[in-house]
Amino acid sequence: MTLGVATPHDRRVPIATAFNLRDFGGYATTDGRTVRRGMLYRCGTMSLLTDEDANQLRALGIRAICDFRRPSERREEPTRWHGDDVDYHCRDFNTSTGVLGEMLRGKAVTQEEMRQAMIALYREIAMEYAPSYRAMFDQILAGRVPILINCSAGKDRTGVGAALILAALGVPRATIVEDYMLTNAHADWDWRLSLGESRLAHAHRTMKEVIAPVLTADALYIETLFETLDATHGGVEAYLEQVLGVDTPARAAMRDILLEP
Repeated sequence: MTLGVATPHDRRVPIATAFNLRDFGGYATTDGRTVRRGMLYRCGTMSLLTDEDANQLRALGIRAICDFRRPSERREEPTRWHGDDVDYHCRDFNTSTGVLGEMLRGKAVTQEEMRQAMIALYREIAMEYAPSYRAMFDQILAGRVPILINCSAGKDRTGVGAALILAALGVPRATIVEDYMLTNAHADWDWRLSLGESRLAHAHRTMKEVIAPVLTADALYIETLFETLDATHGGVEAYLEQVLGVDTPARAAMRDILLEP
């Protein structure tokens, strides 16, 4: 495999009941180094884990979790598999940005309106979740790796978090978009939404095409994130430094931790 080209099976972590779980290491950086494997994981909900699968997840040696979900999501689908040796970060807040079920409360009634609502979300998410992303980088810089970042789907809030980490490590933007798009190969929504009743599950049954943009990783979404950072902060590196406090020395330290020599 050519490093920097994202393929679904190369990144899959074979834990059946962990939704949209994958390793997002292994990519080439612009300076010719490679992101270490087994250090960076991204996932959706982990409340569905069987005991056996929870043991497999523990065996990965994860030292920190950054859970980007709001309190109601964590109450409905708690993360319980980790022990006291894992730093579990979450934040109490009420914003609905990035919450898939909340997208259905809006006025969007057509597929294109749903897609436009998702694009709008990606203009807001970097600032709405800045405190969570700052904590994510703090864990990495403290050496609390391997790290796992997650939200309910492992797509939007988590997708932005992964994109920011890879950008800080010097992975090219085109590769970051490829990694983001792998959710479409990893997320089995038919299985996930068959396991319980929810607003999203009902919509999936009754207007599947209309809500498809909510469940899909669209390259335009993550590109909108980068375009927004370019327009409002002068680029992703400036956003990392100005908003998250991840300056040039911090990025260099991250690269020492997470890149192969």
